[in-house]
Parts: sequence; structure tokens; C-alpha cells
Amino acid sequence: MESLAAKVAERLSAAESAADLRFCHDELARELRRCLALEQMEQLADDVVCVHEAMLRRAFFLAERETMKRSVGIRPPAWCWYVMGSIGRREPTIWTDQDHGILFDCPEEEEAACYEFIRHMAAVGVDMLHEAGYPYCPGYVMATNKRWAQSVRNWEQQLSSYLDNGWPNDIRFLLIAMDMRPLYGEAELAEVGRRMLFAAVAERPPLLVRMGEHVQFPRVPLGWVGNVQTERWGPYSGAIHMKQSGYVQLTNALKWLACFARVPAADTAERRRALEADGVLTAPFSAAVQEALSVYYSIRLKYSTEAGDGREYVLWRTLERAEQKQLKQAMRTAKRLQRFVARRVANIHA
Repeated sequence: MESLAAKVAERLSAAESAADLRFCHDELARELRRCLALEQMEQLADDVVCVHEAMLRRAFFLAERETMKRSVGIRPPAWCWYVMGSIGRREPTIWTDQDHGILFDCPEEEEAACYEFIRHMAAVGVDMLHEAGYPYCPGYVMATNKRWAQSVRNWEQQLSSYLDNGWPNDIRFLLIAMDMRPLYGEAELAEVGRRMLFAAVAERPPLLVRMGEHVQFPRVPLGWVGNVQTERWGPYSGAIHMKQSGYVQLTNALKWLACFARVPAADTAERRRALEADGVLTAPFSAAVQEALSVYYSIRLKYSTEAGDGREYVLWRTLERAEQKQLKQAMRTAKRLQRFVARRVANIHA
């Protein structure tokens, strides 16, 4: 059977506008709904990632072409558009928002003109992605934010300030940057940047401790007797937030453990496998974590095929009995992994 990604690949390769990209985005959602109705969950995750990556690459290509056509600034000899967040970790749902940045390298005397090129290209790309169905990042983690679009020199200076200060916002930015994965351009720029970040944090035990304490939150909404703590008031009363109910806790804990073990992987699956291979996680524990991540992803994928706000909220009573049981077990695994990190943090203190 033709894969979901293959169904939109040909049209994507010929896309010339945001409208073309939006058509492909909608087509991905339609195909996913059809596959879910037929209970074809195999291969869906890889297909969703492949289509998103192809759409973003096409948008970045069109933004680059438009900027060169307008002769804005100077195109850097080396630059890379990288992704972060769920796409960076290779686990996006259909209607994911934007999380990306740009690194570039050029002669110092050309840096100002190169910044002109990069900022114009970023503005075109961000707006094009928004029109194509990728919401603006609410935390402004996009290439139009100067924090996330910098020369290698400025990036290293900024990184040093985060590493040295270690304020809560600095820790948040460091955790976000740990997901950076190259998608378009000179991949080595982002790869080197991420490896340097992981090594620098691992060499600073006090900072590693603060980051370990940071990933203990938010708490998993599962009570002592196994009761799921749903939203009590407001428009989402009786619902659970699928990202905050254990998924974020799992991904952040694995990110911290990867840093602790000096495993500079960008995506969650690679981190988990490396941690198991290095003996940080036992094989049974690693398998339980993999199963929990799979449960969160499949439920998020199934219940977020429509665009719009609140798509991460799922009414508990709408879940099938088997899904409720699987999700409770996934929550227990998330709490267990948080406790595992807490013990490692305590050992560093000691």
C-alpha cells in the first residue's frame, strides 16, 4: 500500500506558494484521518515526520529563493535552518506550531549584510509556514526572533551567557536548544552547535543539577490511588492536556539524562536507545519508556487531526477503555522516569 508520505510527496516537490503547501498540509490531515479510521497505525509516525520535513524544506527553499531574487544583503557562505520542538525530536502531530532557527557563518566584515539576508529570509519563511497551517510559536521560538537567528560567533557568546548565569529562563532556553536538528542548509553548523551545548552543560555539575530540578515539573496528573486528575474548571473541564500529562515529562527527562550521559542526540528515540546502550537505562525500563511514548503519540495523533486551539486537550470520557488503561500506565512510567532523574540529581549533589 502506498505510504501516507508518498501520497503528498509529488505535489510538495512542485509547491510554489504557501497556498500549495497548505493544500499538502490539509491533504496530510485527510489521509491521516482515513488511515486512523482503518486502524492503520503502523508507519504513520514516520510518514507524518517525513511530510512535515518536506513541507518545511520547501518553505525554506522558497524563502531563500525569494530573498536572493530581491538581492537583500549578502547570502552567507554557510548557513543552516534548524528545527526544534516536536519536529526536532521527530514526533510532531498534524497541526504542530513553528519551532526553528538559523545559524550562519561568514567573514566578520560581512556579518551585518549577512544578517540582512538571514532576517529577510526568516520573515518570508515564517509567514509562509503560517499561511501553510503552522501557527506562530506562542513562545516566539522562531527564526524571526534574533535569539534564534544568529551568526556562529553571536550564538556562542549568547550560549556562554546562558551557561554562566543559569537563571530559570536561561535553563528553559538551553533545554529548547538541545532539540536543534538541521533541516536545510549546512547541517554541520547545527550539529556542532548542539554537541557543544551538551558537552558544556555536562561539564558544569551545578547547572546540570538546576536543569535536573527543572525537569521535575510539571507534575504528572496521576494521584496516589491511580486517579487521573483532569481539568476541573473552564472550557476544558473533564479533559487532560496530552502534552502536559506525561509526554513533556518523558521527553524532558530523557533530554536531561542524555546530557548527563554526554549523548548529544537530537531526537527522543535516539536518546532512549543510546541511554539503554550505555547502561543508563535498563532494557526493561527503556522498553517501558518506549511504550509510554508510543501511547502518548498515538493518542495525540488520533485526537488532534483537526486544526484549531485546544487540540492537545482530550476529554477523558471520550477515550476508549483500553486507551484509558494504556494512558494510566504511561503516566506511571513518566512519574517513574522523573523519580529516576531526581535520584541522579541527588547523586550529583552528594
